Amino acid sequence: MDAAVTISDFLGRVRAQVVGVAVRRGSLARVVAHQMIVFVALLLIAIQLVIFVVIDKSIHVNALRKIHEEIQVGDRIFLRLLEDRSRRLVDSASILTSDFAFRQALMTGDSPTVASALANHGARISAEKMILVAPDQKVLADASAGVEAHIGRPFAFPELIAEAAEKGSASAIKALDGGVFQLVVVPVLAPVPVAWAVLGFRIDTTLAGELGLLTSLDVSFAAWRPGSGWEIVGSTMPFAPRGRLLGALAQYRPESLAAGLSDLSGEDYVVSVSSLATGPEGNVVAILQRSLADAVAQFASLRVTLLILAGLSLAGTIVGSLMIARSISRPVTALVAFARRLERGDYDQGPPETGADELGELATAFDNMRLAIFSREQQIKAMAYHDALTGLPNRALFNDRLNQAVGVARRLGHPVSVMLIDLNRFKEVNDTLGHHVGDLLLREVATRLRGALLRASDTVARLGGDEFAVLLPAATKEMAEDVARRILLSLEDPVSFEGRMLDVEGSIGFACFPEHADEMNVLMSRADAAMYYAKRRHLGAASFDARLKMEPEIDSRLSLSSELRQAIERNEFMLHYQPRLDLQDRSVRQVEALVRWQHPTHGFVFPAEFIPFGEQTGFIREITYWVMNRVFADVVRWRQQGLEVTASINFSVRDLLNAEIGEHVRELLTRHGAEPSWFVIEITESSIMDDPVRALETAAELRAMGFQLSIDDFGSGYSSLALIKKLPIAELKIDRSFIANMASDRDDLMIVRSVIDLAHNMGLRVVGEGVESAESLALLEELGCDVVQGYHIFKPVPFAEIQEWFALRGAEGQVAARQPGAGEGVT
Repeated sequence: MDAAVTISDFLGRVRAQVVGVAVRRGSLARVVAHQMIVFVALLLIAIQLVIFVVIDKSIHVNALRKIHEEIQVGDRIFLRLLEDRSRRLVDSASILTSDFAFRQALMTGDSPTVASALANHGARISAEKMILVAPDQKVLADASAGVEAHIGRPFAFPELIAEAAEKGSASAIKALDGGVFQLVVVPVLAPVPVAWAVLGFRIDTTLAGELGLLTSLDVSFAAWRPGSGWEIVGSTMPFAPRGRLLGALAQYRPESLAAGLSDLSGEDYVVSVSSLATGPEGNVVAILQRSLADAVAQFASLRVTLLILAGLSLAGTIVGSLMIARSISRPVTALVAFARRLERGDYDQGPPETGADELGELATAFDNMRLAIFSREQQIKAMAYHDALTGLPNRALFNDRLNQAVGVARRLGHPVSVMLIDLNRFKEVNDTLGHHVGDLLLREVATRLRGALLRASDTVARLGGDEFAVLLPAATKEMAEDVARRILLSLEDPVSFEGRMLDVEGSIGFACFPEHADEMNVLMSRADAAMYYAKRRHLGAASFDARLKMEPEIDSRLSLSSELRQAIERNEFMLHYQPRLDLQDRSVRQVEALVRWQHPTHGFVFPAEFIPFGEQTGFIREITYWVMNRVFADVVRWRQQGLEVTASINFSVRDLLNAEIGEHVRELLTRHGAEPSWFVIEITESSIMDDPVRALETAAELRAMGFQLSIDDFGSGYSSLALIKKLPIAELKIDRSFIANMASDRDDLMIVRSVIDLAHNMGLRVVGEGVESAESLALLEELGCDVVQGYHIFKPVPFAEIQEWFALRGAEGQVAARQPGAGEGVT
């Protein structure tokens, strides 16, 4: 019921979202108009924005290209201006060197006159450096820094003297005495060079301004000196941009500056860097820059024009959209009433006539939607209340009908019976044959359950998995028992699938209102308790009976089932070994491994109580893996001590049907370094009969690996001798039920004798288990039994005790049969 309500609510919300929102919030026409206006306006804004972005990008690209062209032109002009300035400075220097009085004073050694001439000429041409260098390249006079500063020392730039000697003059920009200068070198001829005149002109902001006016660019001169880094020695840039430029230069050394050129531009400038000088006192570069903002500023009016046009077009679009929306509002209003009906879930009446235009098509679409929603809602309701696999009512519909039946029964005083059915070993079918076979089985069971019910008022439902339920309104306990018998009878015939015959068995539990419960949930719970009671005791069907304490039993069962999975992690399992006596030489060379569970609160839990839970839940595989891991390790330890001991391990039906068991066993053998011949795998007759084909495959695989195989509890199952003959076994274990009473029961004695003779004729070893008395031991020895085990021989003990026992009796483990001592009761 809850599922149906939820789906109905969901469909209601879908209808409201599709057609109801506009109705609840006002006029549908107004909503349509608003949506149209908003859509068109947003579309126009998007188009205008794209246009604006494209144009702005084009402006930026064109401005950037233009700046690069200006930088290239300015770079060439800058270099030509430096060359022209160099030639002018050479001409100015030549005036000094060609002065007769200056040359005469130089030739006569009149140092004061020479120094005065240098200073006066330097002042006239604005030269800060006036140096006279002798032919041996030592400074004769220095009018700029005082005679004592450089006189007598070698000239700092001998390469300029060499260039002037070759070409008649030389000019270069150099870092000198903490500044940057353009140096000019010319010879003093008389008529051969008798000295070299060096004139220096400072590179500073004044020069940068002059060059900036001529190139229409921002010009900066930067010097790099070892130990102090970069310095701006002259620039036409304002203070703030000059600081950013210096910060950008600080990231580079002179030799890597060209590679980082693009990083100097930032987002405001495009730059070009030219190296002007290199030397021991530092490097000098010229930086030409052009502001990108200035180049783009001329397009500002175009941007404003675009914005105005966009605003006008947007306003016109809104006005036009309003007019169009109003023109279609009348036929749209005609659909409002129809939309309200759809919102209420009224699908009976179609939409009004609105013409043959697009609105007519819309009305047709609404009508199609009305029909589709109605059909889909009916389908979803059916899906919400029925199982997709079997077509039976599901838990929601079953609970709804049960609730109604209990309500009617309470008013009229009628009984109601509820029946729960669970298939036995259904999980094994899924695990071994696949889910498609499981689905086939469930559909067949559903068909048979329908056929077992005689009244139209009865309901059979699938609650989930392999669990079914039957509701019997106005049915007494006796009527429910009759239905249960018919259901069990209907399940007796096997289900055929691809040549396989699958046996179908079920466990049925039922409870009656008001005899067992007067509330629906309690009634279901007690039917469930009865069903588990029937499953555990193999009763087929059982009615709830408070005297049998079914509910505490199922609570205990669920508790143990859940705690079983934690037993391995908590180290609650332990392994006991029971020795077997070889009647030929009275020796013990074989033991059987038996698992025990010491529960922290329940105490000792018998294997008969927890092993069936493990088989039903599939956890028995983990228990088997744990046992094999421990037994392999113990047997390897015995073998290393020289004890020729073989251990038997019990396999369940799930182990035989487990496709991965062979791989897992191989992994354990490799891990422990064990040999398969040291172990005997015991399998029961019943485990073989569940799936003979798969059981034979697994047995053959284990035998091929080298394991010995044994049939456990022989005589308690229903296997045929033909099937036993096919198994690659080496041993038969006679079931304890025959041995326990054979001293007093001639039939049991005859069965034991026949089994021993049969096994020996087939070349098999015979083991008698459950030897509890000296009489049983003597009879088995007389009948030719090979090996015996039981509490009369030795009880199962932990590894430490069996280890001590072996140590006392030597490697051969010789021991005589004895009566149980004190404390050797059943454990």
